[in-house]
Amino acid sequence: MNKINIRSFIDREITFEEALALTEVKGFQLIELFAVANEIREKYCGNKVHTCTISNAKSGKCEENCKFCAQSAHYNTNVTTYDLKTKENLLEEYIKAEKLGSSKFGLVTSGRSIKKGTKDYSDIKKFLVDAKSKKKNVDLCCSIGLLSKDELLELKESGVTRFHSNLQTSIEGYESIVATTHKIDDRIETIKAAKGIGLEVCSGGIIGMGESWKDRIDMAYTLKKLGVDGIPINILNPISGTPHGEREHLSMDEILKTIAIYRVIFRDKVIKIGAGRESILKDFTGMAFLSGANGMLVGGYLTTKGRNFEEDFKLINSIQKLWE
Repeated sequence: MNKINIRSFIDREITFEEALALTEVKGFQLIELFAVANEIREKYCGNKVHTCTISNAKSGKCEENCKFCAQSAHYNTNVTTYDLKTKENLLEEYIKAEKLGSSKFGLVTSGRSIKKGTKDYSDIKKFLVDAKSKKKNVDLCCSIGLLSKDELLELKESGVTRFHSNLQTSIEGYESIVATTHKIDDRIETIKAAKGIGLEVCSGGIIGMGESWKDRIDMAYTLKKLGVDGIPINILNPISGTPHGEREHLSMDEILKTIAIYRVIFRDKVIKIGAGRESILKDFTGMAFLSGANGMLVGGYLTTKGRNFEEDFKLINSIQKLWE
């Protein structure tokens, strides 16, 4: 590792082998990595914190067996379940997101997919059209499962600008770490279809599920090859009743190191801190934004609550003042 000049990554692309080598840094070199990642963020992304608010628009009863997820019907997690929220409820949440300062509003549903021809798909399109007509300064995003090119095109025509579908982990480790009821190739094909019709794509994963460092680097380079626009990094918050329910939390240095390496790999993309920010990073949350992160989910997640909007935007204001 001593032969690698970490500062050289400010002005050149990092190779897979070099990224894997960075996972071994510690001590002073780790602090240097954080500083370099922050400098890369400023140079290629500027000093803006990107924000996104999501709605858990349809909860629970999911037929997939993702090992981290409280909404899977395969596990007993006592999660609240409900059908698709009404258009009126979703519009209220969308309008609130703008008032509170979010730049994106994401509609998220449980299940393998919301397919064309179903009432839910039709209702989502009606919400999108109505939301778009209000001309708010909030981009519309969807995370409604594994879709075809035609289905994605209809969503785009209805007002969606970005589609979300996390890979979660590496191609090689997907079946053992994440799920067996579908393949990671299904997610990749949806991402390719979305990019192919001109949608932006948000795709990242969850760290702390027992994956190796190589799994994390593999996932990063798969995402880079796919040309995704935003990379959410979620930190596993183990949920009782799921196969990952008894895992220990990752250490602070491992979380921050992951964020920093991802910034070196994704020089000009939005790296967004999602689940686990409040409960696991806690007082180290600010350090994530000095280690390469430049985005965050605000106002809560799917089945776990975050901090309230006011606290989130107080943090954002503090970060941006620190960056100036």
